[in-house]
Amino acid sequence: MSPRGGGPPSWLRELQRDFTAVLRAPLDSGTGVFRERQERYPARLVAQLRSGPGGPAPAERLALYHRQYWMRLFTALQTGFPRVSRAMGYWHFNHLAALHLAARPPRHFDLDEGARGFAARLHRALQRLDDARRGRPPERPAREHEEDEWSRRVELSRAPLDMVRQALHMDEAERHAFESPFEGLWRPTLEELAGLAEGRLRFAVSCTLAYEDWDLARFSRLAGGDLDEGAPDARRRHPSTRAWVFARSAAGTTTTSVEPLFARLLERCRELPFGQALADVEAGCTAAETARLRADLQGWIALALSSGWWTGLARAEPRA
Repeated sequence: MSPRGGGPPSWLRELQRDFTAVLRAPLDSGTGVFRERQERYPARLVAQLRSGPGGPAPAERLALYHRQYWMRLFTALQTGFPRVSRAMGYWHFNHLAALHLAARPPRHFDLDEGARGFAARLHRALQRLDDARRGRPPERPAREHEEDEWSRRVELSRAPLDMVRQALHMDEAERHAFESPFEGLWRPTLEELAGLAEGRLRFAVSCTLAYEDWDLARFSRLAGGDLDEGAPDARRRHPSTRAWVFARSAAGTTTTSVEPLFARLLERCRELPFGQALADVEAGCTAAETARLRADLQGWIALALSSGWWTGLARAEPRA
């Protein structure tokens, strides 16, 4: 028992410290698989474990717990970034996961929280690789060696940087939509419809437009199923770039394919009043695209309204 009014006994503090250190230690990948290193376990910790009759040795029991814990962490990161993990391959992605989790050990019962900060670090790694390929000196981060490890692992995956970047953007867009509130459907009044050309549309906070040149969108973190189901082939690009909108609906998170022309209009509507955005898109159209734009415009507007992508109309600022 601990002294009256004091903290836990010293033996318990040491046990917790040693056990936590074992769990936080990343698995070793030197043999071509992720495995524990039992010889590195604190001897005093192993000595305190008891083995039952005919059961595994104390170090083996600890190793099993250690290995299963990291497999759960890897699975949580793969589920949080399903497109990135498939684009890079699980072997290389798990190395990034290990780097991230070693630097930021999970502190929440929800293992998905362990993914926080992963995207920002991967963005920095991709930027460093871009800078290196363009001959630009990278900005030296506080932990240069660690940042280099991230960039090196992305390179070792041999996945095209644009493919990883698109996968990451989609994974972030889906997480953002999942965590955002549904703001309801906007039903414009006749007055609002009459002023649509001069007004600037307000987009739902959950709404994100993303593009893909490879087969990425279908790998959703919300779809469930087997994580080993297929993988995008870096050698097989789509004939043309495809566009998707991620957003929150009353029923959950949605991923909707949109026409390239509609995607261009959505992009311009974030910056310009609707009438100017439409004119800007039409100015860059071929004759066939102009005909398509005019034929499909009403349907696109109906889709955006019924999907909750637009939440209202803000009048454009008066020109000086």
